[in-house]
Amino acid sequence: QSSAIGFVQQSPENQIVTDKVWHELAFGLESLGYDTPYIRGRVAEMANFFGIQDWFYKNVAELSGGQKQLMNLAAVMVMQPSVLILDEPTSQLDPIAASDFFAAVGKVNRELGTTVIISEQRLEEVFPMSGKVLVMDGGHILADGTPREVGAKLKIAGHGMFSALPAAMRVWAAVPSGAECPVPVRDGREWLSRFASEHTLSEIPVKQPSERSGEPAVTLDDVWFKYEKDTPYVLKGLSLIVQKGELLAVMGGNGTGKTTALSVICGLRKSCRGEVKTFGRTSMLPQDPQALFLKKTVREDLLDIIIGQSGQDAEISRVVRLCRLEELLDRHPYDLSGGEQQRAALAKVLLTKPD
Repeated sequence: QSSAIGFVQQSPENQIVTDKVWHELAFGLESLGYDTPYIRGRVAEMANFFGIQDWFYKNVAELSGGQKQLMNLAAVMVMQPSVLILDEPTSQLDPIAASDFFAAVGKVNRELGTTVIISEQRLEEVFPMSGKVLVMDGGHILADGTPREVGAKLKIAGHGMFSALPAAMRVWAAVPSGAECPVPVRDGREWLSRFASEHTLSEIPVKQPSERSGEPAVTLDDVWFKYEKDTPYVLKGLSLIVQKGELLAVMGGNGTGKTTALSVICGLRKSCRGEVKTFGRTSMLPQDPQALFLKKTVREDLLDIIIGQSGQDAEISRVVRLCRLEELLDRHPYDLSGGEQQRAALAKVLLTKPD
């Protein structure tokens, strides 16, 4: 079955079995007993198809989350499956990495003719590229059909899941119009242009930025970091000041050093040179939430953080309400969905009372 059905999991780490990228691509064919010349040809073909030849010989540990998931996809497709199943493959990826991954999946479907079944909650890109959509709720199929048909059904039903659909569809639903439901951004722009030419538009109120104290929470001064002595630097002269109360989004493509920078800030890795200062307690929520779970239930995991502290029950109740974990407290963390695991892991991090 492994040669006929390809499967990519939620967590990139859970599917990796070797320490080198090239060996990860070859592992499946080796397990199926193919000879070396055939394996080399297939691996080279897939590496070129997915554009990973630049990091073909890298250690897997050096890859970003997006690169690992793209490698997992290539390692599956090297066996030429006729059906590819993807279980929320972008749940632990940043928006740019997720976009690159969806582009690769679309290429697999278009150019290789592979049937793709994808379970996904991040719908902005996967919804328009799908030929058919099934919407599930409570273990039952709520709606099915083309993306446009499903959008119209959810709007008529007034179901809350409509709020997760692509922006073009949500804007269309909020504006009284007899036009057909747009799906991709291109169709949404065309519809909005026609609507704007026929109606008077009002100004959007400007949101005032929140006031900050001006006190630093984190400072980085000329920080350099690399994983091994003979490898290139991942961080090169990074300087940064984050103020207390500020919300800072770190953006960038695969392998640009986002996760590395965060791990240096919270002290998981030590910079090669430069100075890192944190003013208060720093906590980090990792890409893989399962890395934080230690106990058999969510309740025990939360208690493990602040057991014996005064007011622990009230603090846990506050965090449980904030993260919407009321129905999940007595379940095993590994039995939760990816989104539920993220909320449970966030609750653990909040109980450490970071500044």
